[in-house]
Order: sequence, then C-alpha cells, then structure tokens
Amino acid sequence: MNINATALANYFVDLSQKSKVELRQFGLMKRVYITHGFCLALLDESALDPRFDVVEAWKNGPVIPSVYHSFKYNRNNPITEKSVVAEWKNGQAKWTFPEIGDGNDSIKEIAAAVWEKYLSFSDAQMVELLHRKGTPWALCYEEGKNNPIPDLYTKVFYKKVLGI
Repeated sequence: MNINATALANYFVDLSQKSKVELRQFGLMKRVYITHGFCLALLDESALDPRFDVVEAWKNGPVIPSVYHSFKYNRNNPITEKSVVAEWKNGQAKWTFPEIGDGNDSIKEIAAAVWEKYLSFSDAQMVELLHRKGTPWALCYEEGKNNPIPDLYTKVFYKKVLGI
C-alpha cells in the first residue's frame, strides 16, 4: 500500500477542512486507528508502514506515536495544518506533506467512510468507543505502559464490528 499513518492523518486534516468540521488531536488519532482497523478487516492489509508506525495502548486509547508526535503541538486546539516531513536527497532536506499516493483509492474510500460515520462523535466519545470491554486497547492496556496492540487483535475486532 506504501502509505503511513502521517499520510492518513493528513488526509483526515483535508477532510476536516473540506467539511469545515474542527478536528483535534484525540479525534484525529482515533480516526486513523479505526481506518487502520477497517483496512485490516476489509483489505487484509495495513494502512500503516511498519517501519514508522506502531499502534500502542496508551491511557486515552490506541495511539500511533508517529501521529501523536506529528500533531502534539496542537494540544487541544483545532488542527489547521497538515504535518510535514523532511526527505533527504543528496544531503539536502526537502519538506513534503505525506499523502496517500495514487493507487490507494480503497484506503481513501475507507478513510472517507470513517470520517462520515464518526463525524458527529466528540473526542471523548471516540475515546470511550475504543475503551470498551473487548476492544484491542482493553486487551493490551496496562497502566503506566505503552504496550503494542497487535494488528491481529485489531483485524479480528474490526471483522466483528463489520460482521464479516
């Protein structure tokens, strides 16, 4: 698939701006995670790049540290700008916006569906949704630790959510 969590997060920033709906860090992280779950369940592929992205069980739910660190400067303020990364070539840094590239239309469709489905959910509701008993987060969370959430747990959970 050749995308990563930051590209997916930037896509949600685009969706937020197009629909004129504020997006904050908690809501962004949860939507990226849910999209990842739906991609595992529907496409049998991850929407994340294992070189950069891992899902961890933090106090407030599933977190992908690369997304957290890319957007943490927003704190609880609305996100108004996409994240940038430096790509090094011939000793020179080129700043680019990670984006979901061509050939990943199915991921864009899933992300757009997640955006629409959870559009009216507050950040607190998104956290509560992913904290429920039986969720991958609930199976992996230990206070004071940022345990990884295996893709298999996420895939099985979202297959149940989708009834497949």
